[in-house]
Amino acid sequence: MLKIYGRPDSSNSAKVFWLLDEIGADFEHILCGGRHGGNDRPEYLAINPHGKVPTIDDDGTIVWESNAILRYLAERYGATALWPQAAGERAHIDQWMDWSATALVPALGRVRKSLKDNRSAAEALMPAAIAAFTAFDAQLSTSQFMAGDNFTLADIASGPAVARWFLIPFPKPELRNLGDYLGRLAERPSFKRTIAPHIS
Repeated sequence: MLKIYGRPDSSNSAKVFWLLDEIGADFEHILCGGRHGGNDRPEYLAINPHGKVPTIDDDGTIVWESNAILRYLAERYGATALWPQAAGERAHIDQWMDWSATALVPALGRVRKSLKDNRSAAEALMPAAIAAFTAFDAQLSTSQFMAGDNFTLADIASGPAVARWFLIPFPKPELRNLGDYLGRLAERPSFKRTIAPHIS
């Protein structure tokens, strides 16, 4: 059986739980990472040398890095509605997933991490985060979802970060498109089950 190592309050793990719920896949969850520990043990480092979560073990096929896991699972379970087989459509989804992983999520993550220890330092990081989320808002002025008018892996990859963005306790531009987008995501039963209970 498919095993997933991770914790539901981790945005990166949550993406994987969300996708698995969307496609109705059975899996075994092994609680790992953060306050739960376990990701520094030799047996875990043997499957993920970076000691991060999530990692999956699909009957011996090991995959780590959350977006790589999303792509693997979409291909493995034939989730073509979320990750179409046409090369151009996939590339369009992939470019937004990669942008999210390299620009959107890190900008938010730096603010959230600093907020735990130094509020003024966190506030100084806000302009970069605002720029990233404003760019996302602009994209959403042209489509219902991140990579077009259909819900795809790009939305699963970015949705947890969007939900957390609205909890940042600093002044932010309104970004109405982004707010409407989160509303659409929040209507999905899988979001309600896997993301909403763990957003903080």
